Amino acid sequence: GCFCREDLEIASRNQLQPVIHHAGQLADVISAPLPQPLRVWLKIDTGMHRIGVFPDQVAHYVAQLSHSQNVMGEVGFVSHFYQADEFSQPTTLQQLETFIRATAGFPGEKSLSNSAGVLYWSDAHFDWIRPGIALYGISPRSDSTGIAEGLQPVMTLKSSLIAVRSHKAGESIGYGGHWVAEQDTRIGVVAMGYGDGYPRMAPNGTSVLVNGRIVPLVGRVSMDMTTVDLGPDATDKAGDEAVLWGEGLPVERVADEIGTIPYELITKLTSRVFMEYV
Repeated sequence: GCFCREDLEIASRNQLQPVIHHAGQLADVISAPLPQPLRVWLKIDTGMHRIGVFPDQVAHYVAQLSHSQNVMGEVGFVSHFYQADEFSQPTTLQQLETFIRATAGFPGEKSLSNSAGVLYWSDAHFDWIRPGIALYGISPRSDSTGIAEGLQPVMTLKSSLIAVRSHKAGESIGYGGHWVAEQDTRIGVVAMGYGDGYPRMAPNGTSVLVNGRIVPLVGRVSMDMTTVDLGPDATDKAGDEAVLWGEGLPVERVADEIGTIPYELITKLTSRVFMEYV
């Protein structure tokens, strides 16, 4: 939705379609001096209880919007699932039923399905779907992967080794010295850190793909560097590619090992990371 009248004017000039989810936005849409009318959508709280008007308020909002000269066409309706990836829960069916009841008798277009709704709840597709994480080819379920869902992962985060060093048994590495080698080994230093958006909280053992094999992250992630245990017989060298997630290493696996969700990993990369769109 628009947070102020200035946003509404921009939406009007560019024919964007804002969402209305509280009384202040309703008042602004009705009273603002807009250059041309808007098509608007009404957000209904069907159970997530984050934003949206209550189901018993829908008729009032539709009446107010429909009689405004600033609104053109039929008011559309949206809501949002919050447990559509958990099949054993009754909440998704309850939300679907609430949405259908709340919009019954109104001709406006409807939109309810997020990625989980698109993949698992065909009865909830209505007129428009709103896939999010599925656009990356990533599963919305924590116990699955995009590949298993028939999706094609589209993001690979990669860097390279900037150093390969011999490391003796009993020696620590990184800030705090939290990881100590149990045997002589070789350590690879990857040009990637929390300054790039790779989580500092990534624990020892988090998977990194180097030259086609999984190696464990060791030591604390630094601002610009992350260290991995390449193994005592490693022949990897500086300049070799390191994949943090993506092709060959599902982001769902990395997120599970770190203790977060793929959504957070793919959205927290910083502007230091070069983005190449194919």
